[in-house]
Amino acid sequence: MRRYWTLLNLLLLLILATGAFGASTDNDQPVPVLDARMGYHGAIAHRMAFIEEQGEELSVGDIQFLIREMPGRVQRTDERVMANGIDSGAVWLVADVVNRNGEAITRRMSVRIGWLDRVDFYVMAEGRSPRRFISGDSIPVHKRSSPTRVPTINYAFPPGTTRLFLRVETADPVVVPFYFSSVGAGHNQEQFETAFYSFVYGVMFSLAAYNLMLFTGLRRRRYLLYSIYMVMFIFMTASYGGIGMLLIWPSAVVWQQWAPPLLMLCFAFSGLAFATSFLKVKLRRRQLFRAIQTVCAIYFALFVACYYLGERGWALTLAFSLVPVFTGLMLYLGVSSWLNGIRSARYYLLGTLASAIGASITALTVYGVLPYSQIGFYAVDIGMVLDAMLLALALADLVRQTQHARMAAERKAQVDHLTGLENRRGFLPVAESLWSLVKRNNRDMCVAMIDIDHFKMINDQYGHAAGDRILRKIAKVLDNSRRQEDLLARWGGEEFVLLLPETDLPEACNVAERLRQNVEALTIHEDADIIHCTISVGVANRDSEEVSLDKTIMIADQALYQAKLEGRNLVCAGNASDASAPAVAV
Repeated sequence: MRRYWTLLNLLLLLILATGAFGASTDNDQPVPVLDARMGYHGAIAHRMAFIEEQGEELSVGDIQFLIREMPGRVQRTDERVMANGIDSGAVWLVADVVNRNGEAITRRMSVRIGWLDRVDFYVMAEGRSPRRFISGDSIPVHKRSSPTRVPTINYAFPPGTTRLFLRVETADPVVVPFYFSSVGAGHNQEQFETAFYSFVYGVMFSLAAYNLMLFTGLRRRRYLLYSIYMVMFIFMTASYGGIGMLLIWPSAVVWQQWAPPLLMLCFAFSGLAFATSFLKVKLRRRQLFRAIQTVCAIYFALFVACYYLGERGWALTLAFSLVPVFTGLMLYLGVSSWLNGIRSARYYLLGTLASAIGASITALTVYGVLPYSQIGFYAVDIGMVLDAMLLALALADLVRQTQHARMAAERKAQVDHLTGLENRRGFLPVAESLWSLVKRNNRDMCVAMIDIDHFKMINDQYGHAAGDRILRKIAKVLDNSRRQEDLLARWGGEEFVLLLPETDLPEACNVAERLRQNVEALTIHEDADIIHCTISVGVANRDSEEVSLDKTIMIADQALYQAKLEGRNLVCAGNASDASAPAVAV
């Protein structure tokens, strides 16, 4: 029995020793392997080892030495994308690419971030010296190994094992979405990014241009500030995405180094300028407006200090620290304005929420808090497009409100506030339009001038308040007595004017007589007295092509004067084509 126990213990020791040997073998080979035949989907930092520089810059030989002699410095990550903080130092990614075919396999390697200062690719095939490919914002486009928006190379991996090194250095947030794919897959990815940015910039440029035209026509400052806000976003993303250096300033290396933090500040400042103008903060909350101005001035002064000190890392930290301040201020302005009853603030608030959520998702993705994804990385652009559209709706809503207010003001200016009838200002444009139409069609039209008899005596005896009440009641009787197509207005004082389209002189006199009788039948109680009012009416017609509206009104007024001379409370008719003829009582 003891013999069996001894054999069992020996077998157990053998299993443990085999496991220990296998573990030690894995540790002796810390560099992971990539299969050149495979098409890897997405970023593959989790399939590679990485080494962070600590102090002085390392070379390929130094990295080889660390891999052999200090394997503890070689690390692995579970994330698809390497993500460190701002100005966190250079990082090396290492992997062995194995090609088990008998011929070379071409693969496209790219780091799909446009703000990295320096990206060096090293490939070292067995028995060969390392080949180096350079890229990054610190190198003019024409001096890069491949003049692309983001660091990209195509390399034909020969049969056997090739060690791949990737060194990334930047003062910006270190984000390394490294892709290892076929040339076709890489090309498809680039086409997608081109289409996406074309859509984003197309929307932004269209909205900016449209609001710039509105500013040119309306001279309202908020439209200009909105356009500047959109343009600042375009240039900010172009500087960070590599589009600016590729297409606009390909050799301006120094500008590219400082453009991202500067344009971030300009974007935030222009956004706050638009918000304060759109929400009228300067008029409604002067202290808050001055506080925002002070914050912007402090940030700009600190950036200038960073520039003169040559501390780009500090400038980037300053710019990124402005993001939550900017977002908080924009949201606060929207919420407070909405609570204060500014209707258009609801679109502004929704837009600001969209951009804030998008910026937060992108920031968390860049810093490695959220798993890297294309949607997460482009969330800031998507949110900003929504923000731009909603802000455009807010401006359009403000335009509608302004137009409605203007129309209401114009309508109010055209209505007599005492009687509710059209006044002279409201009457004349409509009357002239109808007169032109009737003249063009050679149709009949008449004008009646109406005056309340002895109205001054009523005001003197009962007071102006009573006179106003009587004037309103008579105006109501006249309005109810006219035909639907007739146009009635208060001409001034106790005078009214009535335009009668498609009406000859006899019919117009009949209408005027009906108005006179209805007013005469009106009984008005004022204190203990009963007041009966009468009106005198003068009527004139358009009976020739040469007769104008003004002349017809003048003849009707002369006929009214004749009615008063003949004893009042009657209708007199005049002939507009013969102003010298006396008016005739009806």
